[in-house]
Amino acid sequence: MEGKSTGIIFLAITLFCTALLHGQEEDAAMVAGALIVVEREDPVAFLNADGQALEEEIEIGSVLAPGNWAIAEKGGKLTLLLSNGTLVTLLSNTKMKAGDFSQAPFDPGDRKMSDLTGEPSSSQVGLDLDFGSLVVKTKKLDKKSSFDIHSPIGTAGIRGTEFQMDFDPGQGMQLDVTESTVAFTPSGGASATPVSQGSGLDFSGSGSVATRAVNPVVAQSIARVTSSAVSASNNISLSAVTSAMKQTAVAGSEGGSDDSGDEEGDGEGDDGSGGDDSSEGEGSSDGAGESSSAPTGDTSPGSMIDSLLESDPDAKQTRETGKVSLNSKKLAGLPFSKSQLDRFFQLSDSLQDELLEIEVEDAMRLLDTKGFYQSQAETFFEYSDDTQDLLLLLEDIPLVSLLEGKIEEEFIESTLSVHSIDSGSSANIPADKSASNLEEEVLALGDAMRSSGTGAVFAKVEEMNGGDWSEAWLETARVGSQLVQDYSFSSDVENLAILSSEQVMDNPFYSTVSTLYDQLIFDFMDLGMSPVVIGGSRLTVGDGSYNFTEMLGDKAVLLIGATEQLNLSGTINFGGDAGLSAMLASGAVIVVSAGTSIKGALADLVISARQDVLLRDSIMESSRDVAIRSLRDLQLNQVTITAADLVHLRASRNLDVDGLQLSQSLPSLIMEATTIRLSNVDFPSATEVQLNSLKGPIDGRYPNFGTGVSLEQQLGRVNFIENVRSGGNLMNDRPSFDQFGGNISIGKLTKP
Repeated sequence: MEGKSTGIIFLAITLFCTALLHGQEEDAAMVAGALIVVEREDPVAFLNADGQALEEEIEIGSVLAPGNWAIAEKGGKLTLLLSNGTLVTLLSNTKMKAGDFSQAPFDPGDRKMSDLTGEPSSSQVGLDLDFGSLVVKTKKLDKKSSFDIHSPIGTAGIRGTEFQMDFDPGQGMQLDVTESTVAFTPSGGASATPVSQGSGLDFSGSGSVATRAVNPVVAQSIARVTSSAVSASNNISLSAVTSAMKQTAVAGSEGGSDDSGDEEGDGEGDDGSGGDDSSEGEGSSDGAGESSSAPTGDTSPGSMIDSLLESDPDAKQTRETGKVSLNSKKLAGLPFSKSQLDRFFQLSDSLQDELLEIEVEDAMRLLDTKGFYQSQAETFFEYSDDTQDLLLLLEDIPLVSLLEGKIEEEFIESTLSVHSIDSGSSANIPADKSASNLEEEVLALGDAMRSSGTGAVFAKVEEMNGGDWSEAWLETARVGSQLVQDYSFSSDVENLAILSSEQVMDNPFYSTVSTLYDQLIFDFMDLGMSPVVIGGSRLTVGDGSYNFTEMLGDKAVLLIGATEQLNLSGTINFGGDAGLSAMLASGAVIVVSAGTSIKGALADLVISARQDVLLRDSIMESSRDVAIRSLRDLQLNQVTITAADLVHLRASRNLDVDGLQLSQSLPSLIMEATTIRLSNVDFPSATEVQLNSLKGPIDGRYPNFGTGVSLEQQLGRVNFIENVRSGGNLMNDRPSFDQFGGNISIGKLTKP
């Protein structure tokens, strides 16, 4: 008996060790996962790990390499298919990095994405959301898999789900979960908070996590986005996906070569040959005799999956619409517009089949109907052919309302007829009181704006809308009337109106400031996606204390932006509750009088202008960050900047500094410009200093030293002109820079 027990124990230990070794072998077999572009709506951008624009074209079917950034700019959208079956959609104004992604190899067989209910093999996924909104739809994850989305203030851990994650540096994190569960863990070691289906979460970054119900509007948006993404990816074969994984692995193994040795004389001897000849003419040892379906020649990231998609019978439709479908070949001869095709591919395959069975004109009409999506289409095709014919006689609004109400077919048949539908047509209904009221509002607003001197704005809006006024156009005119006027903060406090970013940023009379703000977002110098705004043509902020607490309510980010000129002078003190972040911006000229000080209860302070920025004998203070940005030249003469976390100075052309005092405890200083010239600067020895110019360092490390360097040699470089120190130690040549400049790094400007 004892021997039998010993044998059982030995067998159990053997099985355990075998399983453990098997698990280790499986983990060791993990390979690079792939991120494939399946939908894109411009404007979108792609950057490498250093923040520079990718040289290769990223299009539908391309693979995004690990470490690269994807950006959906304002109005853009981008959907990525991960090789584990997950779909990640970047909404407008979103920046995300492709982080670590490994996956166990799998046999693709003759399957495609629509055949999968779970991921094809276990995976480890990490993505980095810098800012903006992601909509995620995963296949069911393997028990050994992990999927994390990191942000600056916390991490979302996913277990097979559908959700939206929003991060705004000025507002915090929001989660809305419509399927399964997400666990959110704030940075700093706090415990995770599970967010289940139908629930949402808000986290400001200050430590408190608040749960709530899912926002219904967001839930509908998530459904639309995921429906489109699923339709775009359903017909992609798993063979194409595994090929993309191989391509990612090749790109990763070749990614170590860079231009680190190309400091001086960029481009010398770099004709692109670079050993390419060795790969021409002779196939690799594992490729000889293989099927010709494997692409050859171009091995840039994305070329393999791109070629596979091009060889697919559905490639024409894929190229035209950015989407693939089982019905692509059927659509080839139909007169659908691009917008109709976009709507078509948001529907499931079965509903696409239904649409293609009815008359082409009827299908086109439904695809043009605002509000006709998956749910409405499902209801429509549940009715009989006769009822469908009746419904198609309705105008768009009653048609969609009826479909959303899922009205019983018997009731429709008993109440609707061709005659009743024709009688109820909007063309046969006299103009109602609301139309009359709108006309009265237009006349009253026109009179008021002409009386206030802003009649030109009213006339311009009327020209833009062609005389077809609506409440939206009235709002454009009202807000535009405020934005073209001049205000002095000391005398016009009662006339200052707080406007939301939604009211202002798309207003045609504020474009110089809104596009400047877009640039600041790209430069990581903004204050979040939704500031509240005080706007005007010429704004003057003079000596005095300004408390915006009552005007701002619970908002914490204020943009004071002038389209023509912003004047700053005297001691400007922002009072009220601590934590206000303020941006002082001009879409054209900014005038800062000598001796100006800006201080008070500010968390962050940003000063920016399209034209030159000159600060003389000035003081800038905030409890967190100070940023100064010019789209032309930035000049600082005898300026003191106090900040607890970061000082960021950037100019598109020249950054000239003659006298700069910084907080001794400042952790980080960034200076960026085409050309940087520094005099009378003492960098605190505890501060990490990053100086980026167009050409970067000389010999991989150094600036120019001294006044004897010619202007031509200064261009594009960092220049220590005179009396530049670190911790009080003078750095006027390479040996002294080596000795005292250990906290100073010189790099290349990623975007002039």
